[in-house]
Amino acid sequence: MKSNDSWVKAILVGAIILLISQFTKNDKLFAIGFPIVCFSWMWLGALKKGKVRGILKYGLISLLVIWMGGFFAMMSFDTSKLYNFIGGWTKPTAIMIYIVWLLPLFVGTILFGIRFKKDFLSDEDIEEFNKKSGCHIKTESEVLAEKSGKNLNA
Repeated sequence: MKSNDSWVKAILVGAIILLISQFTKNDKLFAIGFPIVCFSWMWLGALKKGKVRGILKYGLISLLVIWMGGFFAMMSFDTSKLYNFIGGWTKPTAIMIYIVWLLPLFVGTILFGIRFKKDFLSDEDIEEFNKKSGCHIKTESEVLAEKSGKNLNA
């Protein structure tokens, strides 16, 4: 079985858990299913030759921990009572805004952007794509050579 097949099955299992959580109105199942679906989908998208490269695997694992921890933390509050407010929000809502939404921006999106060239799209990857597709996308070294007035093909 390919690694991709396992991750597609994980997405399916997470989606089934989400579906069951909606029909049973079970917030704990939702807190498990949603992170599984999102994490598995992102991991599947980040796979390159059967593995996730570089530091981004730790970023994705951090996202899974943040989401599960955040959802379970939100559920730990009795929502029938008003709590002290954090930043203008009740505690469960503050957890959603500041932890479940905002924190992944730093460990997921920004880390992905900073490490994209190194972990996802190297010159070798572009050359491999060019060979397989018959297209020609310039590598970073070709673009830099053009900017400096040098021609690598000469």
